[in-house]
Amino acid sequence: MSIQGSPRRAALLLAGLLVGAVAFNGPLFGTENFLERWFIDLRFFIVSHLRPDEVSDRISIVLMDSASEKSLGVPFGLPWRQFYPPFAASLDRAGASLIVFDAMFYERDAARDPALARAFAAAGNVIAAEDGSLATEPAIRAALLGVGSIRIPPLGGEPRRIVAAAGTPGASSPLALVAATEYTRRSGLAAPAAVYLSGAGFWIDYREPMEYFPCFSFSEVLHPVNGRVRDVFTGIAYPLSIFADRIVFVGRDEGETSRNDRFAFPNSLGRTYPGVFGHACAAETILAHRAVIRSPSWFDAVATALFLLLLILTLEIRSRAVRIVTLAVFPVAVFVLFIVVLSRWGFLPGFAPLFAAFWAALILHWVLVRISLSASLSRAMGFDPALMEAFRRESDRSAGHVSKEVAILIADVRDYTRYVTNVDAETVSRVMKEYMEAMERRITTEGGYINKYVGDEIVAVFGFPLSGDQVGRRAVRAALGMLDELALLVASWKEQNCAAIERIGIGIDVGTVTFAEVGGRTRSQFDIIGNCINGASRIEHLTKEMKRPLLISREAYGTLEGEDSLAGVFELGRREAIRGQGMREIFALMR
Repeated sequence: MSIQGSPRRAALLLAGLLVGAVAFNGPLFGTENFLERWFIDLRFFIVSHLRPDEVSDRISIVLMDSASEKSLGVPFGLPWRQFYPPFAASLDRAGASLIVFDAMFYERDAARDPALARAFAAAGNVIAAEDGSLATEPAIRAALLGVGSIRIPPLGGEPRRIVAAAGTPGASSPLALVAATEYTRRSGLAAPAAVYLSGAGFWIDYREPMEYFPCFSFSEVLHPVNGRVRDVFTGIAYPLSIFADRIVFVGRDEGETSRNDRFAFPNSLGRTYPGVFGHACAAETILAHRAVIRSPSWFDAVATALFLLLLILTLEIRSRAVRIVTLAVFPVAVFVLFIVVLSRWGFLPGFAPLFAAFWAALILHWVLVRISLSASLSRAMGFDPALMEAFRRESDRSAGHVSKEVAILIADVRDYTRYVTNVDAETVSRVMKEYMEAMERRITTEGGYINKYVGDEIVAVFGFPLSGDQVGRRAVRAALGMLDELALLVASWKEQNCAAIERIGIGIDVGTVTFAEVGGRTRSQFDIIGNCINGASRIEHLTKEMKRPLLISREAYGTLEGEDSLAGVFELGRREAIRGQGMREIFALMR
């Protein structure tokens, strides 16, 4: 029985997959394994690239990049402190609400620190970063509006979540949270919601591309050309007023060839950006009240169960073409739905469990179908399951129907009803077992196989899916061998004083038949359909009228040409009208 049309098998498949999912609860649900992170990143990437071309009206970024290093002629490090006072003064004059350095001032520079402290104090809007034990130089800290932790704990190597509590006593809040909180205070906006202040933390919203933030080179802000600065992404020149009433994040960028403080953020799908963009995205998430909600483990488990149920219903579709198209579209449609959900509501359901369940279900379904098909073919057709793959390939290419030329042999025991009536059941069982084994041995020796047993009748096939060569000759040789086997069996039974069957009739026809799966939704099997089945059956019935043990059709006789040892033992017996086939010539064994 195939999987299609078997609700019980489908239910077992669903149950097995759910049990497996529960057993592997950690890797599948409620965790951010590498596969889940990849699907999350892919969703952010797609959503961010579907957004209209907009720019943030709250945050800008300034990069202390290699172009600035070259333009200023001073390498990164302590000597750059000489540029920070005029840089802060320039932004302050432009009306920047906050200047947030994604940089630490923990080293002491006696020559430059006094001027730096005075400049920061005069601006009154500078926030800097620190990292645990690397505390800000006291003289500079006193001039700062605030400090925040430079670290965004990486999840899977990338900044994805912000946790308000840094996890160590006395540790500062995240830099983005410090900046966003101060910005709301200065702007008269509502303070950050509780979700951003909780110890559980929140997911950073990467639904905007990095180009969403106007981004400028440090040297251009320090020395603007005609009072304008050029966006490093778009090349658009903006007046310095672009910084008015904004948070200006300032971070270092050593170029795409450097791995220092660069990340392939979730919305970049591999392209790296300076780490300061992570702080900017986190601050934008807080200010826009757009924290991304990651689905809980129970939601992922329920969604996976429903997904599997729909998948199994899809596997129940009888039409192979419709089933393949549906299976191809189904997971894509679900993923598109998840993209819409993220874009509109900021909700991140787990897709990795669905992806794993999809392929697990398909693989398990394929295995069960192969096992079921092998068992069905083995029972119904009697051939080696190793040949099943050839049948499957041909069957798939022809929508489940394979037409081939074969020889059909039908053998029937004479006077079987009278025999079983007059002989005890034990003897009948023994005799028929020995008879069937001997007949099957002769058939398989000649490369045929038993298609089915109908009471005492044997239906054998010579040809597909076994060898298709000389099917008629092999069928005739098998029939002659069966008669010889019967003679030996009869002699043996009589010698043992065992009531025996003594005569059989065999009919053989050659022609094209169709191999197909037939049946209903509760049971199906592989069978053969064609005129030569009816022909062989009618010819076998004629053995009673003509009192000959073996009759073959003209088509079967034609296959014996050139082999006198076979053709010479037959003679034309009669012409017979066979229903649906017209007049046919029947050849009889001369003995």
